[in-house]
Amino acid sequence: MTNASNCLLQHVCKARDNQTVCTRQCPHFIALHGHSGDGGRLAAANVPREYRFVTVATSPVRADQPRVYRYVDAYVRSFRRAIENGERIRSLYLWSREPGTGKTTTACAILNEWILRYYVGIVARGERPEQVPAFFLDVNEFQTRYNLASMTDDKDEIDAIKETIKLTQTVPFLVMDDLGVREPTEAFRAYLHAIINYRVTNGLPTVYTSNLPPDKLVDVFGEKRLADRVRDNCVVVEFEGESKRGLRRNEVAAQ
Repeated sequence: MTNASNCLLQHVCKARDNQTVCTRQCPHFIALHGHSGDGGRLAAANVPREYRFVTVATSPVRADQPRVYRYVDAYVRSFRRAIENGERIRSLYLWSREPGTGKTTTACAILNEWILRYYVGIVARGERPEQVPAFFLDVNEFQTRYNLASMTDDKDEIDAIKETIKLTQTVPFLVMDDLGVREPTEAFRAYLHAIINYRVTNGLPTVYTSNLPPDKLVDVFGEKRLADRVRDNCVVVEFEGESKRGLRRNEVAAQ
C-alpha cells in the first residue's frame, strides 16, 4: 500500500470519509497526479514539482500573510460559481517589493484549487474533465526561451512557443509568474499583449505575480496599453514582509 496523503483530493475524498484505504492506484489520484504522483493534470498544467501538493489550506505562506489569505480564501470560494455556472470572476495581481514573500507559492496553491474544484465539479456531472484546465507560465523563463530561440533561429522552438501562446490565451485559468522582471523586446511584448488582451476580452481569470506595483509596469513594458490590460477587472493584493525564500522552499519540499 502506498499512502496518498499528498493528494489534492484528500479533503473531499469520500473514500476517506468511509475509512477506505487510500492508495496511489486510485483513478482520481492518477488523473490529477499521475501514477507516480509527478504527472497527471498537475504536470500538464506546468505546475512546478515542489508546489503540486500545495493547497490554500496547506500553504506555508498562510501564517505569514493572514491578510492576503483572507482574500485568497474568498477568491477560491468563487470558483464553484465560475465552474458550474460560467460566472466571470476577477483576476488577481499578487505583488511585493521584496522577492521571496510567498507570491509564487500562493499563486500555485490557487491554481491547484482551481484544478481540484474543476475536476470534482466536472466528474460530478458525469462529464470528462479537460486534460489542461489551468496553466502555470513562468514569464521570465518563457522570455528566456523566446530570446534564445530567436538568437539561434530555432524554428522548432519558435513553433513550440507559439503553441504555448495559444494555450495560455484560451486555458480556463492561468498563472503568469514573475511579470515585469525585465524589459521585453518589442516582439515578446507583443506576445504578452496577445495573451493578456485575449484573456481580458474573453473574461478568463489570470493570477499575476510581480515585484512591481501595477502602476510601475509601464516602466518595464514601455507602453501604457499592456499595463492597463493587466489591471482590467483585476484585484491588487500586496504581500508584506521580507524574503523567506530558502525557508519557504524547505517547508514546501517537506510536505
